Amino acid sequence: MASKNPESNSNKAHFSRGAMYEKLAGETSTRLSATALSYLPLSSYTSTSRILDSACGPGIVSKLLLSPSPEYVSVSNLPINPPPQVTGIDLSEPMIEQYNINKDALGWATAEGRVQDSQDLTAFSDDTIDAVVMSLGIFSLPDAVVGVREMHRVLKPGGHAVVTTWKSRRPIEILRRAANSIRPGAGEITDVDPKWLTSEHLAAVMVEGGFEPGSVQLSEADPNWRLESLDDLLEGMNSPMWTAQYCKGWTQEESARWTDAVYKQLTEEERATSTLGMVAHVCVAQKNV
Repeated sequence: MASKNPESNSNKAHFSRGAMYEKLAGETSTRLSATALSYLPLSSYTSTSRILDSACGPGIVSKLLLSPSPEYVSVSNLPINPPPQVTGIDLSEPMIEQYNINKDALGWATAEGRVQDSQDLTAFSDDTIDAVVMSLGIFSLPDAVVGVREMHRVLKPGGHAVVTTWKSRRPIEILRRAANSIRPGAGEITDVDPKWLTSEHLAAVMVEGGFEPGSVQLSEADPNWRLESLDDLLEGMNSPMWTAQYCKGWTQEESARWTDAVYKQLTEEERATSTLGMVAHVCVAQKNV
């Protein structure tokens, strides 16, 4: 098995974060987002309905709302027809660049993407949005309660907010163990505060942000990370999306050991199926009428 040098990959000067995320995590995020959207009253939306795709990334939620779903997704009333008005916002310029590339390529005539903080929705008036969808973004907000208050404010009475967070992520476990096996302590990186891995914290934030406890519903989804082959899996784990965090400042000798270290952390089933388990929390909250 040939080893690859993650440090050389992470030092590439030009790559699109949005395109990279979509390539590596797009299918997993699409499955999770489709599950989240299935809890919305999709058949009730019309061409005048307004949906906010908050922390939209490259537009995975918008793509499900406005374009035909991939073969691995089967959710009734997706895409929505006639298409609603969709606004995608993200604080990352590269993500919005990719969003707008997808918008133009796929002909989303009723969508717009803009660089904007998901915690500050002052660009939207009170009681004007039919649904707010935030998939895997709430844990990145400096003050999540403020962000939820903003969701609640802009929603129409009876409107819905759908929010997802991770419960468990096998890829992160493997990356941490692989990094620690090469350089002890290198894997002790916290990209998500552990409290966000609990449904209790997610529900508490939604309630503190203004939703009534009885209107907050929780469920789980297992979108998993599935690749075509073991080689694809190892290549994915060698992406700058991961190695820029875990292999920063490594020597050439340390970097050369990365792929083998990742391989050793995989179970036989994971090697055979090229699939790593991932479980997410899905929270649906409705604003009181």
